[in-house]
Amino acid sequence: MGAHIVTVVSGRGGCGKTTFAANLATVLADHHRGPVCLVDLDFTAGAVADQFDAEVDEGGVPDAGVATRLGRGLYAVLAPTVLGDPGRMPDRVVNELLAGLSTMYAYVVVDTPSTMNKHVMTALEYAHQQILVTTPERPALRGLRQLQDTLDTIDHDPALRTVVVNRAYPDSGMTADEIERGVRGPVAAWLPAAQEIPMSVNHGVPLVRVSPSHPYTRILRELARDHVDRP
Repeated sequence: MGAHIVTVVSGRGGCGKTTFAANLATVLADHHRGPVCLVDLDFTAGAVADQFDAEVDEGGVPDAGVATRLGRGLYAVLAPTVLGDPGRMPDRVVNELLAGLSTMYAYVVVDTPSTMNKHVMTALEYAHQQILVTTPERPALRGLRQLQDTLDTIDHDPALRTVVVNRAYPDSGMTADEIERGVRGPVAAWLPAAQEIPMSVNHGVPLVRVSPSHPYTRILRELARDHVDRP
């Protein structure tokens, strides 16, 4: 059986998508069977390395056989530090990368840039699950709806989608019902806003590892168990 590939996307930047992907991959590595690989497909501003204070090679192309060990059971294919136009990265690179990783890991979590491009489309095609991350503000929700429209246009199965609301708080000015209507369906997880999250990023250690009892950790662990764990 190949890897369970989870592609994480958002309708616009600033939703905390990369932090979410890093913490999700860490939870999967800590609590599930088999190794996990986190992939950074943002070839213009890759930030996965910052989540773990990891060293990155300056150039080259992503390679399934060259992964950085981030911890027990957790590896990453990081975006190069010499970044530029993602259009210059050949189409075949991401195809070959995900095909290779699918034979080597139990889970592959793909962090994508917020702008839709050919590499994001490839990652969505490979995905067994598409996690759509938003925040409870109207511009972010509108961006998520536009993303869903795009996925519908290219005939992606809505059943593959799991919606996560990041930085959720009770006084956002929108009710849970309004947000769910905005995202066209149920929300799988409401991840709380917390000052400990940017602190953990600044220290280069995911919050789920720093604070196992934090509400963010608990909810993310439940999301992994109930919605991401492979059948």
